Amino acid sequence: METTLKSKINNTGSLTSGQKNLLNYIAEHSPYIAYASADHTVNPSLTLANDSELYFDVRAGRKYIVEAHLFTTAAGADGIKVALATAVDATAARISWSYNVDNVVNQLEAQTDLTSPAPTGVAAAITNIKANGFIHAAADGRITLQSALVVDNNAVTTIHKGSYLKVYEVE
Repeated sequence: METTLKSKINNTGSLTSGQKNLLNYIAEHSPYIAYASADHTVNPSLTLANDSELYFDVRAGRKYIVEAHLFTTAAGADGIKVALATAVDATAARISWSYNVDNVVNQLEAQTDLTSPAPTGVAAAITNIKANGFIHAAADGRITLQSALVVDNNAVTTIHKGSYLKVYEVE
């Protein structure tokens, strides 16, 4: 992935070529991190909505390892569902989601289709959600975290500031 760090390294005239090569290697093997600097609230809606900060771009033919940690607030009557969505098809994808309710893992699910995800979720007071998996991108595009209510009882469902996606391009 092209990063600001990598472009700054290549545009620095005071480094030797060996130093630039080493710094470029480090930049290429560092993860891309998308961080939520503000709360994202969906209220009230059963329709998955894009998070404006939690997304990453992919390139055709590249493979990515994805990790997410989402700090959430979801009422027990409404619950929360999340998905990774993209306008471009993924050649292959496997994402495992785990939901914590009062610090106990309540449910594990696997999502395998990023183009039209079957949203995951439980109607419970979810305190955080973790995701791990991989994506093999078929085309250039953007993958965005989405969230919504599982059941609409007009409660607030929020992905809080400090939530993040960590993405490693592996080949």
